[in-house]
Amino acid sequence: MKSIAFAVAAVMLGLAPGARAQDKPCMADAARLCSGVEPGAQQIACLKEHKQELSPACKKKIIEKKEQQELKKEQQQGKMPEQPPPQP
Repeated sequence: MKSIAFAVAAVMLGLAPGARAQDKPCMADAARLCSGVEPGAQQIACLKEHKQELSPACKKKIIEKKEQQELKKEQQQGKMPEQPPPQP
């Protein structure tokens, strides 16, 4: 479960005003499910509590971020050569 929370955190980090919705699909979920919750750790905890209610786009983004983090970790441990991230 910590990896899901970390992935949600990775998705949530850097949410800038004016970001395109398709680039930050969890923004709408945060507004819908966690309105009134301060952005940051509290909002991430709220989204984690509502993980079954996340939109398909947000769930997909979390999975993609988790896979990217795992690949990066493997590369840092020397298990895989450096590769560019897959293109969407």
